[in-house]
Amino acid sequence: MKKRTILAACLIATVLAAPLFAGGQREKVQENVLEYASMWNPGEPQAVYMEEMARKFEAETGIRVDISFAGRDVLTKIRSRILMGDVPDIVEQDFSELAGAFLRNDGILVQPLTDFFYQTPGPEGQPTMMDLFDENVITLYAHNNEIYFFPYEFITSGFFYDKTLFAEQGLSAPRTWDEFIQVNRDLKAAGIPPLALDGNISFYNAYYYYWALTRVMGPGHLARAAGDRTGKTWDDPGYLEAARMVHQLSAGGENFFQPGYAGSNYPAAQADWALNRSGSILCGTWIPSETREQTVDGFEVGFYPFPEVPGGAGSVGDVEAYLIGFAVPVEAKNPEAAREFMRFISRKEHANQLARDTINIAARTDAAYPRLLEGVRPTLEGARRFHVSYDGVMQLYPEWFANVFYPVDNALVFGNITPEEFISRMKADTIAFWRNR
Repeated sequence: MKKRTILAACLIATVLAAPLFAGGQREKVQENVLEYASMWNPGEPQAVYMEEMARKFEAETGIRVDISFAGRDVLTKIRSRILMGDVPDIVEQDFSELAGAFLRNDGILVQPLTDFFYQTPGPEGQPTMMDLFDENVITLYAHNNEIYFFPYEFITSGFFYDKTLFAEQGLSAPRTWDEFIQVNRDLKAAGIPPLALDGNISFYNAYYYYWALTRVMGPGHLARAAGDRTGKTWDDPGYLEAARMVHQLSAGGENFFQPGYAGSNYPAAQADWALNRSGSILCGTWIPSETREQTVDGFEVGFYPFPEVPGGAGSVGDVEAYLIGFAVPVEAKNPEAAREFMRFISRKEHANQLARDTINIAARTDAAYPRLLEGVRPTLEGARRFHVSYDGVMQLYPEWFANVFYPVDNALVFGNITPEEFISRMKADTIAFWRNR
């Protein structure tokens, strides 16, 4: 699970804005050392990959890469280093986390990379670094027309399933909501829980409403409702329609999730899914990698995007783009080495190795897909437009997402409230949230 955290952005801002000099004198710059604060834990596939990239980079350039594997709370853990004036040269996290921590109204705390994208040649002679990527994806996270983050891994979400199981049941991957409901009914009739969900992970639960709303109204509407201090946005009938879709799946509706899903603790449900004890799981593209050692013999990973809704403003052409990559702090001691390292790992051979070794999709568009994620390729290649995960509310309104949306959404997903109660509570709780700010 790519653990998501709701950062206390003000905490990070405070420490990053603190004096960056120890004893009144800036620490001597070591130009042959690149300080790298990583979101990975030691031993994770991406950590192993980055260690190899660091060794190769040093052998080629003479620049030693000192990696600190701090885990998913990297942005919190580096605060003591920053307070001591020991600013990393490069920091790694998903772009929503980086934006929430570093792109603040009271100050930008990382260096712009716009010139790096548009004026630096690519590693194989491409005119620019931007030629390696889909510009529409990169600029999703731009701030005031500046680009601040550099990606190496691309993640999206949708339903994963076992093609072998579906074939045995005479089923095909659904494209529309009606087809999706029928597939779930058929699986349930065969004694197979149609959907797997670890209910103790709120951001997994949130996938359902966020995606339903995206299909009904198009991207951006969850963020629109979150930021409306009056709460009136929740009166739009599209929000209720999306809630009814989620409720239909829940224990309050047709009960398509595995028994006890509300109390299921990660990773129990995904492990059962890998053992064919459920049909589909709505998750990020990390799930085949996480479960590859658990799958039953003959398990063939398939993928289908969240189904389309008849008459909906959204479509399967609306694709989520959730990026992992780097930021360079304003006071980095060796920013040029940071840029050189980013260019280095963007080589096609290295992007292909990332896909192969970590079973994740590289951000570079011409990189190979890992075998287990080949089923995602048609969705990405058919994308009509991209949007950020959860409409960006994690970075825009982290406290609202954690303290207002999660509790009410969990109740909806578990079937504990009606769609109408969901709307009523979301409207009231959003008004109350903004009244106190």
